[in-house]
Amino acid sequence: MLALFDLDNTVIDLSAGLEDWARNFVLSHGLPHGVEAVICGRFRERAHPEDFVDLRAALRLGDDLGDLRHEYVDGIAGSARCFPGVQEGLQVLRSAGWTIGIATNGAGDIQRAKLTRR
Repeated sequence: MLALFDLDNTVIDLSAGLEDWARNFVLSHGLPHGVEAVICGRFRERAHPEDFVDLRAALRLGDDLGDLRHEYVDGIAGSARCFPGVQEGLQVLRSAGWTIGIATNGAGDIQRAKLTRR
């Protein structure tokens, strides 16, 4: 038996993780309070390469685009948390002989980073 789950906002609380990452990003870059909302709005659904171009321009950052993306991938993976009860529920399914899979439309490197950390 196979059970497939979506990763973001089904298994992992992407919204809370994104807010945590945005807060840390704003602090580490010395950006003004309130910028978190702009960042979360941009990355709420998914992080496309052009989003980092827009973010750098909107926030007047001098960071290299590759560095910004790398910082995002590491930060969002470290901020990702499963919803309460998810890990226990997955363990129950595994114990009952189910194979667990993740189906996601997010960028592969970002999703693998989240899974590796969880």
